[in-house]
Amino acid sequence: MGKILTGLDMFHIAEVLKDTKNELEFSVPEELPGAVSMKLDPKSETETFYADNGAYAQLSSLGDIDGEMEVADLPLDMQARIFGKTVEKGIHFSSADDRTLEIALGFRAKISTGGYRYYWALKGKPELVPVEHKTEEGKPSPQSTQVKIKFSPLTNVKKGKRRWEAKAEEGGGVNADTWFRQVVYNAESFTSGGNDEVVDVGK
Repeated sequence: MGKILTGLDMFHIAEVLKDTKNELEFSVPEELPGAVSMKLDPKSETETFYADNGAYAQLSSLGDIDGEMEVADLPLDMQARIFGKTVEKGIHFSSADDRTLEIALGFRAKISTGGYRYYWALKGKPELVPVEHKTEEGKPSPQSTQVKIKFSPLTNVKKGKRRWEAKAEEGGGVNADTWFRQVVYNAESFTSGGNDEVVDVGK
């Protein structure tokens, strides 16, 4: 029987501290509880090149990478960090001068045959979270938070290799403890334990 993905959990967020030609650095990932849904929608742009009186070649390139994360709640303190909001005496203020961070987003999906498939989307900029609530109509109506994120490839070529996503299945040192310990942008950035043994998760 083939594998079927049946669930989602363990959202993790890390800040992209540096992503330049010469430097690539992320903060330590922080778990965000309450994963509801996740969508990554990379677009490819294809152009037909004509020669010899007909279609000669198809030229493809990576276009926009749209993401949408749905979570039970995005806590105010995390919103303040991600969107650069000012907090004064426990009151959160939004300003035209706020600057949104670039983030990496990790999560995992459950596999029907056992284990999990793990993901890192390596660099994205979230859009501001809309405020949307409604009254109760006889019974509680859960109201989740949806965050749209525009992802893009890493700028760094030497370490990041212009990648935008990493994924691997459980086993061979890949598990929740090791995968979410750091942002995995190449095989060398992933360690399976305290002995710093490098596990090849694909190149």
